[in-house]
Amino acid sequence: MAKSKSPKRRGLAPAEIYHLWMVSGGICTFKGCKERLVANNTGKLTNAGIIAHIIGHSNNGPRREFAEEYGYSEEDLENITNLMLMCYPHSKLIDDTHTKDSYPPDVLFEMKKEHEAWVRSWTDEKRKSLAIVHKRLGPPLTTLPLTEHSSNIMVEAVESQSEFRDFSKEGWEKGKEDNSKLYQKFVAKINKGKYDVAEVYAISPIPLLIHLGSLLSDTVPLTVYQYDRENEYWVNKTPTTIELEELIPNFSFVDNKSKELVVTISISGIVTEEDVHVILGKDKDQFNIVIENPHIKRLLYSEQVQEIQKIFKDKVEALHLQKRYDLIHLLYTGPAGLAIELGRSINKNMWPEVAVYEYKYRESPSYHYALTI
Repeated sequence: MAKSKSPKRRGLAPAEIYHLWMVSGGICTFKGCKERLVANNTGKLTNAGIIAHIIGHSNNGPRREFAEEYGYSEEDLENITNLMLMCYPHSKLIDDTHTKDSYPPDVLFEMKKEHEAWVRSWTDEKRKSLAIVHKRLGPPLTTLPLTEHSSNIMVEAVESQSEFRDFSKEGWEKGKEDNSKLYQKFVAKINKGKYDVAEVYAISPIPLLIHLGSLLSDTVPLTVYQYDRENEYWVNKTPTTIELEELIPNFSFVDNKSKELVVTISISGIVTEEDVHVILGKDKDQFNIVIENPHIKRLLYSEQVQEIQKIFKDKVEALHLQKRYDLIHLLYTGPAGLAIELGRSINKNMWPEVAVYEYKYRESPSYHYALTI
């Protein structure tokens, strides 16, 4: 006797896929999972959510025997009411031979209902977002776990996730070219008009992030996330359960009557006078920003980032208006999110060229010229 063939699966229309992403908020629908589904583990970014069936599509698929009970025929198993957006591990869990019995249809339909109600509760006017994933240190991202939900619904993403290894002059120039290509992809998608805001996730060499920020300065509003390595999630606004440690930023200016300005920003560590003098000499004007007790766990949240970014932008612009510098040198030790915002502060219509330096603790000198904006 010939085996019965499984019904041919109908492809989902773009509007149906878009709807699933909207109602799930771009987050795994499995109860308790908060994974943002925007990247995969190949370095080639797609929306990495798995569209999982509650009532299985194939004749022998998980929970297929319940199709009639729940009012589904072969023709409408692709109805969005029967579909859930999930991360790969949870889509595997509900369908695996050894675990699927723990997830009957009523459990999964209830998960879908609760999750979509939770997404609706965020805000009455949810904004559609486009993610920029820039991770050029270490392996590519697979998910983007956040401390808490966002009022934005992440619909799509663009990425640069090939590891950056060439720290030569040619390598940095190639890095700038890659940033420009990423930016063009970003602009092309923004111009389609589907997105209200962009969200940036970055773990990359600092000069590349400052350069990327300079490209993004005139686009749609950005939410820049930073990675909390200790807790292994991405953060932006300060959670209500955390009391922010006061930064106490100090700044100083040394006027050497020079046409070049050195700007040092010390957040994760201290940029020393020796660091500056060994590569740039002692004859240049110098503006220093340093927070009290610099260390790598400082400056995680957007409120703190904006405080330092404002000092940088306002003070450097005021000095340049007064002195009309020919060149600005930027030596920075700090987190990735602030690097993006520093780049966004560079007004290419009003500022001279900005030379950006890469920091490597184990090398002497510790700072090396990387690129110019």
